[in-house]
Amino acid sequence: MVVKQQVDVQFYRLNIGQPDVPTPAPILDAINSWRPDVIAYGPASGLASCREAAAAYHSRWSPELDASHVAVTQGGSEALLFAFCALCDSGDEILVPEPYYTNYNGFATVAGAKIVSVPTHLEDGFNIPDNATLDSYVTERTKAILFSNPGNPTGAVYSAAELQRVIDWAVKRGIFIISDEVYRRIWFTEPPVSALEFEHARDNVIIVDSLSKTYSACGIRVGFLISRNAHLMEKVERLGQARLGVQPLAQAAALAALSLPEGYYEEVRHIYKARVDTMINALGRIDGASCHQPEGAFYTMVRLPIDDSDRFARFLITDFRDAGESLVVAPGGGFYSDPARGIDQIRLAAVMEPARIERAIDILGKAVAAYTS
Repeated sequence: MVVKQQVDVQFYRLNIGQPDVPTPAPILDAINSWRPDVIAYGPASGLASCREAAAAYHSRWSPELDASHVAVTQGGSEALLFAFCALCDSGDEILVPEPYYTNYNGFATVAGAKIVSVPTHLEDGFNIPDNATLDSYVTERTKAILFSNPGNPTGAVYSAAELQRVIDWAVKRGIFIISDEVYRRIWFTEPPVSALEFEHARDNVIIVDSLSKTYSACGIRVGFLISRNAHLMEKVERLGQARLGVQPLAQAAALAALSLPEGYYEEVRHIYKARVDTMINALGRIDGASCHQPEGAFYTMVRLPIDDSDRFARFLITDFRDAGESLVVAPGGGFYSDPARGIDQIRLAAVMEPARIERAIDILGKAVAAYTS
């Protein structure tokens, strides 16, 4: 009997947005000190203290927010799912600029809704198409337009003028705007404009936020759905009642996160800017690679001289090694409604220290050369 020797491989995981930045100490302290007499159910839309803290935090961009405008959710994922369920009947449609966060598809499926993709392009920084193009995708079943700002997977940040145009267009059309602002505090040139800032759209705007990325607290699973539309928030409350409340311990951690000083966000921005700059500079040394310089978040979509990004991603895992090391990437097809549009693209996440990113992109360049030879 021949037994194959198991060879350990060091993989650099640039495929998912799991930061290695330490979770802030106040959040950990809140978890460690939480000792209630009874671990009881919490209210469907969240503890009053957590809703109030989230409203106060987001009042930076919308001063009149109060707790009634906030629902605490099981991560930003549930906030998206609740938004879809509250807005859509079976067969209704949500416009989404693509490439887009692939889990939007799953949430839409659960809600019985349909994602209608609106193509954007690396060459122009993934700008949202003009109003006439948007009009061409609208049907009588269109209920909302959804986008992330800053963008996952693109790293794009919409300018104030572009966001104004899209919001004005949606209000005129009588559809909702779902603005996924999970990465809002991670920006590198100009701070993103929150959709909350457009007072004339107050009844049309839904904001999704989360503790996951900004606070390196992905596993705590706390998010927020924010809207000033009272009728919508009544529907969200009913959805919350069906699953009972978000765990109180997680909300105690949220209170600590939302109380962090403004200097914390500056520190986080500088950490990710160094990482993203390292990644983009290193990608510039790969022949045939092209990408968008991220203005926010920590992702970029990279076009490579390859024939199939799924096959290439498997090649990295199963075949390619450089001094016992390789990397894991996200194939581009998963971020498009038609996977063929991303066949020569991958998404990278700058979620490790610059020296490790530098090494990972060096491996990527060698792997591309080996794959195409």
